Parts: sequence; C-alpha cells; structure tokens
Amino acid sequence: MGKKIILKKATRIEGNANIHLEVEEGRVISARFMVMDFRGFEKFVQGKQAESAPHIVSRICGLCCTAHQVAGFRAVENALGVTTPVDVNNLREIALLGETIASHSLSLFFLTMPDQIGGSNGIFDLMQSRPELSARAFSLRKAGNRIVEILCKRAVHPVAMGIGSFLTPPTSDEIEELRAIALQIKNEAIWGIGLLDGRSEEPHFIDFPRDRQTNFFTFDDTDREAVFKTFDKNGQLNLSFSPDNFEDNIAEVRVDWSFAKLPYLSSMGFPDGIVLVGPLSRLFRKNGVLSDPELEGFMLTRRLRDTASLSIDDFDLCRALEIFCSAKKILSLLDALNLSRPLKTDFDPAISGKGIGVVEAPRGVLVHSYTLNRGLIESMKLYVATQFNNAFINSAIKDLADGSLEGDNISAAGQEMISRCVRLFDPCLTCATH
Repeated sequence: MGKKIILKKATRIEGNANIHLEVEEGRVISARFMVMDFRGFEKFVQGKQAESAPHIVSRICGLCCTAHQVAGFRAVENALGVTTPVDVNNLREIALLGETIASHSLSLFFLTMPDQIGGSNGIFDLMQSRPELSARAFSLRKAGNRIVEILCKRAVHPVAMGIGSFLTPPTSDEIEELRAIALQIKNEAIWGIGLLDGRSEEPHFIDFPRDRQTNFFTFDDTDREAVFKTFDKNGQLNLSFSPDNFEDNIAEVRVDWSFAKLPYLSSMGFPDGIVLVGPLSRLFRKNGVLSDPELEGFMLTRRLRDTASLSIDDFDLCRALEIFCSAKKILSLLDALNLSRPLKTDFDPAISGKGIGVVEAPRGVLVHSYTLNRGLIESMKLYVATQFNNAFINSAIKDLADGSLEGDNISAAGQEMISRCVRLFDPCLTCATH
C-alpha cells in the first residue's frame, strides 16, 4: 500500500490547487495537480444570443478576459461568415498585446522572481529587498493594463468590441498615449532583460521530465495561412494543421481527480501526445522573439537558441523577451492604423453554423469552438492554455518529487522546487475549469 503525500496549496498562482503524491517502495508512482473548481460557462452560455457570448466568456477570468473575448468574437465571426476589417483586427491585437504585457509582468516579477531572492512572501519581499525592481514591476503591469483600458474602455472585462466591429475607436490623443506607453514599456523591458541576462548562464534547476517527449504546440499566424504547429526540442516541425481541423487532431482525457481536462494530440495518443503551450513553445514560431535583431546581443537569447537544452526555468526568460517584443509590435500596429476606414461589418445575426476562434493568450494556445443555431449558441467548447499544460505539469511534478525523496517523504528543498515549477507554468485555474 503506497503512502499518500498532500502538499500545501500551490501558492502565488491564479486559483487554488493541491498537489497529491503517492509513494511506493521508494518511488513516486503518481503526482496529481488537483484543480477542483468548477465554473460551468460551457453550459450556461447555451441558448444565449451569439453577440452576447464573447462578453459572457470574458468573465471566465480577470487576467485573460481580453483573450477570451477576442477568441469568442473570432469563433462567432467564423460561424457567421463575417470578414473583420483590418483595423478592427489591429486594435484587437494591440489590446491582446497589452494584456500579455500585464500578465507577463505579474508572472515574472510578482510570482516567480521572489523565488530567486528567497522571498516566501512574493512581491512584498521584493519591495523590501529590491525597491527599484519592484517599482519597475508595478510600472510595467500598470502600463499593460492601461493599454487595455484605453482600447477596451475597461482594464478588465472589455466593453468596446463587437462582432466584426470596434464599437468605440480610440481618439487621436489616445493613440499618442498608446504610443508613449509602448515606448516606455520597451525601455523598461530592456532593463528587465538585462537583469535576467546575468542569470542566463546559471545551471538549470527544473529540467523537462526525463521519460516524456516534449511536444511544443503553438498557433502560427505569421504566414498567409494560420496553422497549429507542433515541434520537438530540436525545432523539427512534426505536425501542422488548420483551425478547421483542430477537433480532428486534438482529443481530451477526463480524470476523476480534477475538473481540468487533459488535451493531447490524437495521432500520438495519450500520454505520448500531451503538449506544452505558452512562451517556450512560441520560441519556435517563424517570427518569434529569437528573430528580433535588437535582442541578438543578450546571453539569454543565445541560450534560448539552443532549444535542445531548454528547461522549465526558461519560461521566465521567454516572458521577459515577449514583453519587449509586444511593445515593439504595438508600435508597428499603431503605425499601420487608419481609423478613417470602416470599423464595422454588416452581418446576419440569425445564421446557423460552426466556428472556431484562436488566440495565442499570454499562457499559450486558447481555442473557442461554437455551434450556432439561428443566431443562438447551441454548444460551446473551450480549450485553454492551462488545460493543454495540465498533463505536462503533472509529469514535471512527478519527476521533481521522485528526485527529492527522503525515505517516503519529500525533502523541504524538493517541496520548494515543486512549488516553483508550478509557478513557472503560470497556471490560470479559473480558465482551466471554466
């Protein structure tokens, strides 16, 4: 009979979760990242008007609300056959990038960086030991939220977007404020990258699970045709498919110990087909952060280029680079805006059909799949980043626990490492249990 170990609730993450380990004869035989919240969005949105669904799903989470809303609009538009004006897409993209900056700043500086300075109380320890760093962290988070607020009229749960439209476009003064904020973020991000650069040559502490193939899964829309792609650690493209074929290529496993399901690649089966999404997987995209010439001189960029040696610790390095690149992309999108063009598209709200909407949210791939019946939501299916990473988190915890056994218990250092590992994935549990 194995011994069960229940670790304290995972801390400095969005939501609540326990970690259950089972030890038998000096080996960890199972590790469970147990997420027991239940939200029910997929059920209670049924029968609602399609136009209202994206606003409802934005309430799933206060951190990822813009990503959920944009994915919802894209799914509805796909089902209705709506072609969205280019400037509407650009404004949405700027809002998404603002949310990424705010989310990454929170994860990097408030949640995981305190582990590096021995701070068990998160940002509060950072404020005491590194006041300049914590001030810049607050500044970056505030700046990202302000971008969303300007465009969406609220920093949380946007109200300025509609089907095929942007209901309240920014004024010329707001455009200039957005430009100034993006320049500020770009400069602050370079400082943050420099701060991490000296640590980039430190040894890995949390490697990928030894007995698990890593399938890096991302949505690449940098070419004319947007597709899902799966890479191995050597950067080899193993699988590619269009959003229309998503549900033919992704299946899910249900477990009785968590409301967060476990998606995997159908062609590889479970568990070989479990995937990793998020900043590390976006490294493999054609125009990812490693393609930016302004980042060439940093040691951490050279480290990340050696993808075969990537570790879970590198999530933080990727987030720092993505903050910088998000600010640059905002500036580029602002230059391309032409708000004299229409920001609205006519459509028939009573059409039936099925549509899929995809966003690379801060934590990774986010997919909304809707079936409409005469303009009403007949069914809705969500696949969110933390769901995709759920099985991988369990494997990583098991690997760390197995290497930290002292008899039938986990060492104190091992427990700290497991907690840090969970934080590096930056799980969003309300999203995962929608």
